[in-house]
Amino acid sequence: MSEVWQSMCAVLGIFALERVVSICATRSEKGRAWICRCRSLRPDVISIARMPMGLVSVALASLGHWTLAILWFSVWMFMGLTCASISRKCGLGTDRGGWLSALSDKCLYFPLFIYFSWSDTLTTPLPAFWVASFLAADTAGQALRLVGRKKGVNYFGKAKTALSVILLLLIAVDRLHDIPTMSPKFVVLLTISCAILAFMSVFCKVVPDVWYANSLTLANLLCGLASIWSVQQGFLLRAFVLVFVGQFFDLFDGRMARKYGSTRHGPIFDDIADGTSFGFGIGFLIYGSLCLSIPRFLAALLALGYIVCIVFRLYRFLNSEAKFPPGVFQGMPAPAGAMLGGSAALLFAPSYPWVAVVLVIATTFLLVSSIPYRHFGQRIWPDLPRPMKLLVFILFLVFINVTLANRTHSLPFRLYCFVMSAIYGVFGVDWRGICGKGCTDEEMEDDSLSIEGGDEDESFGVEV
Repeated sequence: MSEVWQSMCAVLGIFALERVVSICATRSEKGRAWICRCRSLRPDVISIARMPMGLVSVALASLGHWTLAILWFSVWMFMGLTCASISRKCGLGTDRGGWLSALSDKCLYFPLFIYFSWSDTLTTPLPAFWVASFLAADTAGQALRLVGRKKGVNYFGKAKTALSVILLLLIAVDRLHDIPTMSPKFVVLLTISCAILAFMSVFCKVVPDVWYANSLTLANLLCGLASIWSVQQGFLLRAFVLVFVGQFFDLFDGRMARKYGSTRHGPIFDDIADGTSFGFGIGFLIYGSLCLSIPRFLAALLALGYIVCIVFRLYRFLNSEAKFPPGVFQGMPAPAGAMLGGSAALLFAPSYPWVAVVLVIATTFLLVSSIPYRHFGQRIWPDLPRPMKLLVFILFLVFINVTLANRTHSLPFRLYCFVMSAIYGVFGVDWRGICGKGCTDEEMEDDSLSIEGGDEDESFGVEV
């Protein structure tokens, strides 16, 4: 087990060292000038040097040198971050360089995906079908970067690369010593997640920009329908996870609509999707969780009351005459209410059903109240650094897959969702507005411009 920890600490140390050296070297004008003069540090040269290193990692692993293979792969994978820093800070980035950098990433992890899918020395090999799907989608994305109109990287592509690296490192470390969470089902789910992210990255390269918002809304709607079906089949945890995933789609569809526009009926479609996921999906979940612990008619009444409040909340959002600053909503937003009510029902219904009842009633009150809440996607998320957003997204994917693969780990997930939604229920309130310190008309206009025009390079489409 000590060898496992040593390998993991070494990987983190390599990452930290790369970040420190890259930041220090590109911070000063003198350092940037020296990098520009050194031809061996040109991004194109680094990308070409990285291409055969995936095969070297496979060779080391096949010979049984797993620790060395892990370190070798990590060094050259993190060199991609060095390449990106030099391109951005030293003004050496080109379309050809971006294409080569993405190609070198694939040359690094493609051989390992193939090797891990057919090697008989692994306790948890990768599923061949999903590996083939992932490789096909990722190859299509690489080709589109060469011939398509949108040549920049998108967040789905970044998340796909990061999650792929994590998956490969986990499998390699598991080869040194069994990791408790590395069950075959967990490996399959992570591989499927990589394939889905690769497909979404390709999707964002081929669809018109105006379809971004509706595409994410459609994904939210499908999550809601799947959650209702899961409750009918008795899979309550899966239903909640699907709504949780739908919440992330809902987080970004509004930002995409403001940035790229949307179709004529986009707002109505968004409300239908929200009502399905955060209303009916969680309403069915509340009933399914409570009907075994309290009288069925009372569980049905609570679920119906919650659904009605969600529908009213969404209707009021489109037809409200109340004046709030941009990014501040009247009443708790529907996604937050869904997380609070759903997690409370899942967490407390089996042992403390009346606690769950009280929390569901409190959630319905917050949804239809006039308490001003800061919207997470418009007021909180944009202030996070981009690397932090990517890290949150990756941890979210790993957390979801661990929960679905190992039911023994579902309690931390339910507790996490409840605690986070409860914290938002208190600290998400716009106390400044409640205390009578709301924005003037001029401040509201300035806020609107900053929200709609900020983070121009943050999108699922092209990143500048």
